[in-house]
Amino acid sequence: MEMAPYLLLGMFVSGLISIFIDNSFVTKHIGQKNIFSIFKSTLFGIPLPLCSCGVIPVAATLRESGASKGSTVSFLVSTPQTGVDSILLTYGMLGPIFAFFRPLAALISGMFSGIVINHFDKGDHSPAAPSRSKSDEPFQKKVFHGFKYGFISLPSDIVVPLFQGLLVAAAIALFIPPDLIAEYFSSNTYLQYLMMLLVSLPVYVCATASIPIALALLIKGITPGAVFVFLMAGPATNASSIAVIKNILGRKTLYRYLSLIGFTALLFGVFLDTFLTIDLSKIVGQHQGHEMSGPWTIILTFIFLAILTNAYISRFRPIGKSSKKIVEDLEVHNEQINFNVIGMTCSHCKESVEGAVHSVPGVEQLTVDLLSGKVQVEGKNIDKSVLIERIESKGFSIKD
Repeated sequence: MEMAPYLLLGMFVSGLISIFIDNSFVTKHIGQKNIFSIFKSTLFGIPLPLCSCGVIPVAATLRESGASKGSTVSFLVSTPQTGVDSILLTYGMLGPIFAFFRPLAALISGMFSGIVINHFDKGDHSPAAPSRSKSDEPFQKKVFHGFKYGFISLPSDIVVPLFQGLLVAAAIALFIPPDLIAEYFSSNTYLQYLMMLLVSLPVYVCATASIPIALALLIKGITPGAVFVFLMAGPATNASSIAVIKNILGRKTLYRYLSLIGFTALLFGVFLDTFLTIDLSKIVGQHQGHEMSGPWTIILTFIFLAILTNAYISRFRPIGKSSKKIVEDLEVHNEQINFNVIGMTCSHCKESVEGAVHSVPGVEQLTVDLLSGKVQVEGKNIDKSVLIERIESKGFSIKD
């Protein structure tokens, strides 16, 4: 109920952003290897509602299109930490200090990480020409895609981790004794920082789903700074994205990337506990004593649940053409390639794979199943080696 109004507004604004800002727009502005490109890549990444998995194919596209390693890493660091939806929800559930500090930390950590990476990267760099932009599409079509993204694609990406986050938060509230943190961890805040960092780096949690978990941890006695370490490092990376980043940027850049995320998360956590005062009693009291307030709350809650239900069901809908139509096409084209793509986790991943496949000469029809990873390609004279190369350049791998 508390999430509904903030996330509905966040979905609407995210849809508006997707209308005017796409990969080609971002690529156009961050192609150079300088501090200004790093600043712009960080700034562009903050409002985009991409998770640590969804940001990977976008970052791969940026890198392939000519973005420097520093600009790519700054985008990878800043983007998953925040989004319009998560910033609004942070304000609603954790208060204005957390809501202001999250994007500020994403901006500073993204800038710092990009500058460090460019300092160590001595390779040559030449930006590529930007690809076709959404500005070439009719306005009505852009609006349709924007609302589709805001209320279908984005919810389908966050619905599972969001409910997983709610379940984890409920489990923390139910099963961790109230005095456990105070008895064993309150005397050593640095241990809390380290514990939050070690838990958050390999675990997949999006910026939105991390908020109810953070609230439960605050109620149990974890310091605001330690909770912020989780809010910052948790969405920024996970075990599956780590392997993909190594393929895109290399092993040395991966190690620096992880070190920079850990260092900046700890730094901001310590800063928050040392210099900022957060009234935990107000946050805890607000959410422990929350009750229904008016018909609009109930109406927005049902709308929110309807959107999430539709988003979850859409994950199981067939993608592509009907089996009958595919058979008819095969009788004409007589060429079909079937394989599995490893690493697709959200709609952004799916769109990245579709873009890579459609860029291969000879491809006429394509079916992509996000849940199973199965891809069916139809056409004439398709070069399989080029097909594999285009998909792997986005950070994915091919099986069978």
